[in-house]
Amino acid sequence: MVDSQTFKNVMSRWATGISVITTHDDGVWHGFTANSFASVSIDPLLVTFSMGLSLAARPPLLKSGVLAINVLKAEQMEWGKVFAGMIPERNANRFEMIDCTVSDLGCPLLPDTLGWLSCRVERVINVGASDLILAEVVSGGWSDGDPLLYFHRQWGQFQPFA
Repeated sequence: MVDSQTFKNVMSRWATGISVITTHDDGVWHGFTANSFASVSIDPLLVTFSMGLSLAARPPLLKSGVLAINVLKAEQMEWGKVFAGMIPERNANRFEMIDCTVSDLGCPLLPDTLGWLSCRVERVINVGASDLILAEVVSGGWSDGDPLLYFHRQWGQFQPFA
C-alpha cells in the first residue's frame, strides 16, 4: 500500500503548467493558483481541476458557478505566487496592480497570459479533502510565449531540445 508521502513524492515528479483560476461573487473577484488543471473532453468541451475544501475562493466559485482559467507564462511567476498565497503582503487584494479584463462570464482575466478559458461549472465531485470540478468551456484565447512550469516542488520554465 502506498502512503500519502510516497504519493506526494511521485506526483511531484509530474511536470505541470501553472494556472490562476478566477471567479467572482457579488462584484468581488477571487482567485487561486492551481496546477491540477487538465483537459477532459473535446465534445463537449470540458476541463477539470482540483480545489481544496478550505480554499477561500471555493464558496464564491461554487455560488457563482463560473470561472476563468488563466494559463501563466514563465515571466508571470509572481502572479502564480501571489495567488498561491506565497506573498503574504498581497493576500488582502491579490488583483491589486494587475490590469485585468473580464471574461464573457464576468471572471477576471489576467493580461497577456499564455491562454485562458471561460467556463461554467458542470459538476462538483467531492473527493475527500478536495472537490473535483468539471467545467464546460464557453470561450477562450491564447498568445505566444513560454509556459510557467511546476516540477518537484519548484517553479521553472520549459527548455526545448536544440
